[in-house]
Amino acid sequence: MWDWVSENSGLVQAAMAAITALVWVVYLHILVLGMRRQRRTEILIHLGGARDLSARILVSNLGLEPLYVLEIMLTVWTADGERMSSVADRTEIARDQHETPRQATLQGALKSGDHVEIGSVTDLLDRARHQGFDQIAPADIRHLQITVAAITAADSHIAAATRRFAMRRDGDTLSLRPLNLAAQQIRSRRQRREIEAQMRKGL
Repeated sequence: MWDWVSENSGLVQAAMAAITALVWVVYLHILVLGMRRQRRTEILIHLGGARDLSARILVSNLGLEPLYVLEIMLTVWTADGERMSSVADRTEIARDQHETPRQATLQGALKSGDHVEIGSVTDLLDRARHQGFDQIAPADIRHLQITVAAITAADSHIAAATRRFAMRRDGDTLSLRPLNLAAQQIRSRRQRREIEAQMRKGL
């Protein structure tokens, strides 16, 4: 055995070098995956309380890094088509009632694990109307979608998530039904560019 090793020392050294290199490649791959997981954003959009128009909508930062909410957009679909509006500004609160600038807008920082209540569905529709939205009756809405756009220190591009709800009518009662279990994270470059373009146009 030892004779074979001594006779083939060059081959043994080459094999050991290859094994060492393979171990380092695997270790580096695991390290890179861990770093990507830490930097990846995860924005949650969910309902609190009732499932009618009074439902409170919460936005949570489940990523490991803090993020800054840049924009919140509401999209509704009716028989007449699709409409979109910014709903980041709290227009339902009078200016003279703002104790701090943070109360005037939902733009701001969210630490890891933090959440912010962005209002009820009724609040969002009222803000959209304040921004020039057509006078759309809630009963005419078939679907609505909430999109949250944010930025982090780890990425020069925006991070975004969206969640869509169906509006259901039972007699005079309107209720919301989420169409997916959790918010869809917008990660593709094309989708992020589309959201950035919408933000630049001022909706």
